[in-house]
Formats: sequence, structure tokens, C-alpha cells
Amino acid sequence: MDADTPAQQRAAAAEHSVLERYLHRYGPVAWAHASLGGGENPRMWHYWWHAHLLHVLADAETHRPDARRRRLIRRVGRGVALRTIGRWTTPFYDDIAWMGLALARSGRHPRALRRIARVLDDAVDPGVGALAWSVDSELYNAPANAPGGMVLAVTGRRTEAAGLAAWMASVLDDPATGLVRDGIEHGVTRPELWTYNQGAVIGLELVLGEPALADPAHEAGSHVERARALVRAVERWCSADDGLFPGAGGGDGGLFAGILARYLAQAARDLAERGDAEGDALSRTARRLVQRNADALWEGRRDGLFPADPRRPARSEGDDLDLSVQLGAWITFEAAAGLERVVTS
Repeated sequence: MDADTPAQQRAAAAEHSVLERYLHRYGPVAWAHASLGGGENPRMWHYWWHAHLLHVLADAETHRPDARRRRLIRRVGRGVALRTIGRWTTPFYDDIAWMGLALARSGRHPRALRRIARVLDDAVDPGVGALAWSVDSELYNAPANAPGGMVLAVTGRRTEAAGLAAWMASVLDDPATGLVRDGIEHGVTRPELWTYNQGAVIGLELVLGEPALADPAHEAGSHVERARALVRAVERWCSADDGLFPGAGGGDGGLFAGILARYLAQAARDLAERGDAEGDALSRTARRLVQRNADALWEGRRDGLFPADPRRPARSEGDDLDLSVQLGAWITFEAAAGLERVVTS
């Protein structure tokens, strides 16, 4: 496979690499080890990373349906249920929100999804108007509120989801860049700009803007406009580096860029359907960003591994051995694969 390899083949190659290297099957259940390296606890089971494993498996199933993958999705789901003793939750609201999105995407375990939605809805602090990062935390951040809002929206709580979106717009939007800052704790804003926060907020605004995507006169149009503004802000942010997303290393950071790619691809699809010139232009912008990063990751592959940073080749040590990094690359390739049929005027 070379630089001209079609997007679906790239995604299939990334899927094969992750499943062959990291996934382990134990009878009717399956889960993945955290790393191929010899560092601290490489066989650790990581809840948040498994949420993204389930989600990207569902993406792959949409793009390349296969009965074996459907069985695997069931086995990984059983693994999550077993590891969480049937609760499907942790004390971290951001983590369970991402798990809820994975379940919604896969269409499986509806009772677990409903339970997660109830937990998130009950956890919104009425005095703040937002979700805390975790139980007993004073940090209110985009990593909890953006995916949490999406879960609430897709489970019929659109008013509550819109409230979380409004809180982030008023508190976390950076006036200098138009990007979403990380969070606020004890009244102090955390100014970090992470790729996954931009992606998740784009995703939330697109979900809330669905009525306006079909009817531009619908009052939900403000959500579409915010999604558009964030696509523009991400383009400006990445322009100095030829469209490459900022790297975030290994660990949890290995997933950040892939999450941005996923929701930029969603923006490319949704905005193309609007049929207006600005929407078409921004659809092309989002598509270029996804494809640019997918191309760079593909060019950096070595021995089936992808780099944590698309500016360099993959390495056989360090961050590149983390499951999160390889999942992040796979998510990016699936995002690109989902754009193959998007056409703008």
C-alpha cells in the first residue's frame, strides 16, 4: 500500500493492525491491552480507550459490514460489562459520556445507554449549568460537557444538551482564537486548547443543529453557525502547520486528534447537505483537514504502526506503542473513509 491507497483500504489496514496487536479474546468476551511496550502495566484495561474502541468498531461496521466484526463488537461489549460489574459507568462523567456515544453509535446495549444518560442528566450542577469532570470534582470542562451533551441530545434531552452547549459557549470559548478552552476550576479558566475539545463541541452543535440542517429557517440555526465558526477556527489554528493537528503525545492524548477528525468529517457531511455556498466551502475545508492528517499518518506508518505525531514516522518504542495512539489513527482513517462519497457543488 502506498500514498494512493484508497481510504477504505487504509482504514481496514489500521483496523487489522489494532485488532491483531492489542485485542485479546477470552471465551465470549474480549478486551484490549493498553500498550505493546514494556512500561508500567502494559496489560491494563482502560475504560475510556475501550469506549473509543467500541465506537471505531461501529464506524468500521458502517463502512465495511462484516459478520465477524459484529460478533467482535458483542464480545468487546461483554468485556466492558464484565469489567464494570454490569454498571457500565465510572466516577468520571467525561468517560461515561464517551461510552454512551459508543453505545449509541453501535446501536447495542440500549439499557446501558439509558442508564448513562440518566446519570449524566442527574449530574448536571444546577448552580453552574454544567457537568463536573467527575464525582466531587470542582472542574467543569469541555471533555465532560461536549460528549455529555451529545448523549443527552440523542436520548431525547435536547433542552438539557442545549444548556450545556450554551454554558461552554459563554464560559469556555476563547475570544482570541474562537476555539474552546479546556475548562474552569474554582473560577479559574484552564486555557489549554486541545484538539478533542474542538471536535466534540463541533459534534454537539451539529446534533443540536440537525433541524436547521434540513430547514435553514429553523431556530436551531445558531448551533449550525457555531459549528461553522469552530471549523473556521480549527482551520486557522492548523494553518501554520500545513493543516496538521497539534500532537498530544501518548496516553489519553493519543486519541485527541482522531476525535477531532471524526467530527470534522461529520461537519463535512452535514454542511455539504445544506446546499449553500458557505456550507459547501466549509465542508471542503473540513474534508481537507481530515484528509491532510490521514495522509500524514499513512505516510508515517512503519511496520503497521502509526505515529502519535503526524509530523514524523512511527517508532517501535515510546508513545507509538500505546493502544490510544493506534486507535486515534484508526479513527482518523475511518473518518476519511466516511468522506469518500461526500460531494460539494
